Amino acid sequence: MFRGLLMRLWLLGPLVMCGLVVSPKGVTFSSVMAAEDTAPTATVEKLHGALIDSMKKGKALGFAGRVSKIDPIVAETFDIAAMARISTGGAWAKMSDAEHADITKAFSDWTVATYAGNFAEFDGESFTTKSQSADDGKGNILVNTRLDAKGIPPVLLNYRLHKVNGTWKIFDIYLDGAISQLAMRRAEFSAVLARGNPAGLVQHMNKLAADAKKDG
Repeated sequence: MFRGLLMRLWLLGPLVMCGLVVSPKGVTFSSVMAAEDTAPTATVEKLHGALIDSMKKGKALGFAGRVSKIDPIVAETFDIAAMARISTGGAWAKMSDAEHADITKAFSDWTVATYAGNFAEFDGESFTTKSQSADDGKGNILVNTRLDAKGIPPVLLNYRLHKVNGTWKIFDIYLDGAISQLAMRRAEFSAVLARGNPAGLVQHMNKLAADAKKDG
């Protein structure tokens, strides 16, 4: 079940306090890194910690409560603007600033709603951070993690991060270590834009967000 859900996800969570890496329950490490090198991992693990907490409190929070909890974490840990731009491909350059803003907001709302809908109940799920490494020589970093859940094989989730105003943020996720979520979205969004216009893409993402609420 979780593998099917993850195909629709944009994922992110150690919490760093005073230079110490804090691993919340459900989030563990299998590698040790110098304190100055843990910032990208901290970004990923902050999301993971929030998702575990959201699941544990899922029923009490309800969908709206999970949205309120996850929304600021997504804003803090993802580069939503870059993800929206890359996902729309060459069409982005032809759009107005207002259309950029509308698409970015819809992308964010959909991302948050997807997490809130899918991470609704806790049944022993856990995230493990496996490693952190340089990505492509362009200053990007890969944080490699694993999701363990009952009834399915371990799911590999590799997060690609870059710096935005000095802060590490996620801008792509590789499911099973190979399937780029940005590439999947770009193909999907290109098809939507080919049939209509930026407003149609906003409507498409708003429907996806509404479907996540219905499912959650």
